[in-house]
Amino acid sequence: MLKLTKYILLATIFLVSVFTSFYFIDVFNEKNMELQKQILVKQAQTHFKDQVNTRVWNASYGGIYAIPKEGQKPNPFLRDNILKVDENLTLIKINPAWMSRQLSEISHIDGFHFRITSLKPINPDNKATPFEERALNHFENTNEKEYYEIDEDSEFNYMGALFTTNYCLPCHKHQGYSLGDVRGGISVSLDSKEYFEVTSSIKTRVILLKIFVVVFLFSIFLLIFKQLRYSQKLEDEVKRRTKEIESTKQLLQEIIDTDSSFMVLADGKDVIYANKTVLDFTGYSSIEEFKKNYEYMSDLFEYVEGNSNFIQTYNDGIHWIEYLVKEQDSKTLKVCIEKNDKHRYFKPYAKEIKTEDKMLYLITFDEITKEYVKIKELEHMASTDALTGLFNRNKLNDVLEKEIALSRTISSPLCVIFLDIDHFKEVNDTHGHGVGDKVLIELANIITSSIRTGDIAARWGGEEFMITLQATSLANASILGEKLRVKVEEHLFGTVGKITISLGITEYINGESEESFIKRVDEALYEAKEAGRNKVIVK
Repeated sequence: MLKLTKYILLATIFLVSVFTSFYFIDVFNEKNMELQKQILVKQAQTHFKDQVNTRVWNASYGGIYAIPKEGQKPNPFLRDNILKVDENLTLIKINPAWMSRQLSEISHIDGFHFRITSLKPINPDNKATPFEERALNHFENTNEKEYYEIDEDSEFNYMGALFTTNYCLPCHKHQGYSLGDVRGGISVSLDSKEYFEVTSSIKTRVILLKIFVVVFLFSIFLLIFKQLRYSQKLEDEVKRRTKEIESTKQLLQEIIDTDSSFMVLADGKDVIYANKTVLDFTGYSSIEEFKKNYEYMSDLFEYVEGNSNFIQTYNDGIHWIEYLVKEQDSKTLKVCIEKNDKHRYFKPYAKEIKTEDKMLYLITFDEITKEYVKIKELEHMASTDALTGLFNRNKLNDVLEKEIALSRTISSPLCVIFLDIDHFKEVNDTHGHGVGDKVLIELANIITSSIRTGDIAARWGGEEFMITLQATSLANASILGEKLRVKVEEHLFGTVGKITISLGITEYINGESEESFIKRVDEALYEAKEAGRNKVIVK
């Protein structure tokens, strides 16, 4: 019950920490978002105040007279709208409203413009937009002096209220306005794309920060959780362990504290500890249960043919742990373990740890399955003919070199069959290369099904194939060659029908070079072609 209480408390602290962190992050986010909004508001307020000050200046003079621009007519809605200075100069009256409208017409630059409007405009051109109507209604229904919105087109709309003053009454008194009434407003529009970019960036960073906080707190509490579990386990073990186990307690604690997901502790050849990940991986609840079924952990290691870097229980007569310690710095050692019918690959590393009375080995395994499989795929692609799936010429050259070396070492006969499809060019010319490719694939399948497991077949190039036959006499190679010739001759190759092959066969002469060996079998194939094709020539 006490153990469960600790874990519940730990989980509660974790959740409280997460929600507390999220709360402060959200508060910080809201402040930042509000700050960005207030920046827009301040800009709009500044533009609004500039226009209000300009209007006050104009109104304080009861309007101003100016020389009209070309084609500009007096404002018909103004009294005393013209002033004739002399016969050559006539001025027109510009009141605050008309001045604001003219200024707004030249303000459509740098993502900013403004206009004056009212629910009861004298000039029809000052009719309120939907936003401006909402703002003006807001002013009438509340005591607020400003209103703003951010629309979906990344535009910030602001309106400041215009109150009726003594300067306004001469023109607007007939509309029913009294001193202090809101008679209209100046709307300011700002490009808010930068605002949306900044706020979007803030939201993204908030999400990333929350993810980081969750991962960070989860990592910390996971370590604490592991520490609590292992500490409790150690506390129970201390009551019944012997003096020998007591001497390794500190080491076990270090193992528990190590941030590794796959490790074992070995006493000589015997694994005395495996962390939970290893036990989960192997499907056992304890190392004792594991050792009831396996003498060594290395009993799990799979044999990988043709690769001496994969560790077995004994390597060159040396136990795997000793061999790992000895060779890990000079060789790229690996381990293959099968689980759920899948092979997984690991890179082991052993570290010697000296205690008071013995030498222990801390062995860690880093999984390299993805990397290893990728390398093998690349190696396979580099050595395999993409069409037939057989080895390619480069790979066969490597194989021949090893086969010749083996033949010399064990004094075993080595034969090579070199075959070629007769008149293959006619197949491609008549039926097309697609059909020709199918013929090559079928022939490759016939060859593969006709040779032994240890024999090597490869596509030499084009319609040429080569087969190496280790520990095979020239007589037996000739029998196989004739068998292949007949098999191909009797086989129906789809729309192509029947084809034939010519074969050259030769046996390696001890001491000769690989070039001489290949040249001789090539000459045998040539003789088979010259002799009328569909023949086997032994040379």
